[in-house]
Amino acid sequence: MIKIFNDTLKTNGRWSRKSLTIFTTFTFTILLGTFIVVSDKILDKVVNPYAIEVFNSLLIFVGALMGLTEAGKKFLNKQTTPQEDNT
Repeated sequence: MIKIFNDTLKTNGRWSRKSLTIFTTFTFTILLGTFIVVSDKILDKVVNPYAIEVFNSLLIFVGALMGLTEAGKKFLNKQTTPQEDNT
């Protein structure tokens, strides 16, 4: 389990801010979604629609941040590959 955290959340032995932000936001989003579902069933009250909008916004944020991370990796790989010299 420790190896998974180290491989996922660290880059070159240092903690990655993007990965930590994705991890904490995704965890909070899952907890918020669970709370929305459970509170609707247990409390027998309608959930505030703004809570659902916050949930959707957090999911969009996590998805966008993951996309930016992957795009950055691909861009970095293109920059670091050796270019062939045709002269």
